[in-house]
Amino acid sequence: MSSRRLVDVLRESGLTADASAAEVESVAAHPAVRHASAHVSHRQTLEALLRARAVLYRNEQGGSEAPRVERRRHLPPEEFFERYYLRNRPVIVEGLLEDWPALSRWTPEWLAERFGDEPVEVMAGRESDGDPDFNAERLRRTLPLRELIARMREGRETNDVYLVARNSLLLREAFRPLLADLRAPVGYIHPDIATPDSVHLWFGPAGTLSNLHHDHLNVFFCQVLGRKRFWLAPSWETPWLYNDRGLYSAVDIRAPDLERFPDFARATVHTCEVGPGDALLIPVGWWHAVKALDVSLSVTFVNFDAAARNTHWRDYWVGPRPEEVER
Repeated sequence: MSSRRLVDVLRESGLTADASAAEVESVAAHPAVRHASAHVSHRQTLEALLRARAVLYRNEQGGSEAPRVERRRHLPPEEFFERYYLRNRPVIVEGLLEDWPALSRWTPEWLAERFGDEPVEVMAGRESDGDPDFNAERLRRTLPLRELIARMREGRETNDVYLVARNSLLLREAFRPLLADLRAPVGYIHPDIATPDSVHLWFGPAGTLSNLHHDHLNVFFCQVLGRKRFWLAPSWETPWLYNDRGLYSAVDIRAPDLERFPDFARATVHTCEVGPGDALLIPVGWWHAVKALDVSLSVTFVNFDAAARNTHWRDYWVGPRPEEVER
């Protein structure tokens, strides 16, 4: 809104012309307003470039409202890096995990028999929290693995309890034997998967939901048990994803409120389903939401078989937006 229009609005509310002009000048001189004004032109230019990029991408997808993620079988690692990883594009690689003992061995029953008495850290009480992923730290609870599995056997969909990557199960000495049931996909992932934080595990009932967010690095998401549905939106469409807190979006992927979040209608949202043996590349910065369709067990890798191991989104934070972000 222009300064002249602001003066007119204030006059319509009952202020005199001089008082209205003085008020607008006072606000314009405020340090916060001056700082923001200096960046308006740059932001508008950036958003125009991203808008053009988004239109070209949507046209490339054939104009589909919900384009599917490409699926490949026998994808050579060289093509994986050149066509997908380096171009910031997702892809599902089928059959890449066929040599994993975990695919046939990791069932809830086997885990309960082998590790049932071991305490595990989970996120519990998620359904009573309106924003469980954002508030994950205060939802940490410890319970025996057998109890977690018993809750899964109840057979109902629930988002109330979930063992997620940040619980770092595979760093626990008692669970390190599970690494022997995994194989680093040759040419994709660095062979040393025993390195701390190079591989993580997700375990939960049908119905667990991680709402829209993006990660600060590339993730290779490998499905061991059950199926998961993904929604993904390109990294360059961040301005329309209502990213007002850290890595998270305010949009509920299950029922986007387009009156409250009208720009979300511009986003190209891909959908896909991964099942046992599938490996999905989630490129750095790509927005995604994930829902478990069955009791689900997943493994994620972040150390790729490349010189830099990964490419990071370096200007990010987790939690409320800080007063200043170091650049």
